[in-house]
Amino acid sequence: MLQAKIQNDYITPVEKSTDKILEFIKKLIRKSKSSDMKIDISSLNLFDASKVATVASTYHYLKFNEGKIDWLVGSKEVEKMLRPLNLGNSNFIFV
Repeated sequence: MLQAKIQNDYITPVEKSTDKILEFIKKLIRKSKSSDMKIDISSLNLFDASKVATVASTYHYLKFNEGKIDWLVGSKEVEKMLRPLNLGNSNFIFV
């Protein structure tokens, strides 16, 4: 069973595997009735955080084209790396 904790309105996946975190977030999006989410992936490195944010933001957009995800990330580099993809539903907040 995938688990998460909630701190400061951010959902933090407890899993360590990037694939399990991504599956957890996709499940969260499928079950959500709210188009706005706050997810903490600050424990992930630059590449894993970029992967999770890209795939999950795209998945989120398919369900909620007007919604937003606030990503709590550990580095500004995540936003810089993803800026060319123009993920309009993603906001990056830095720890």
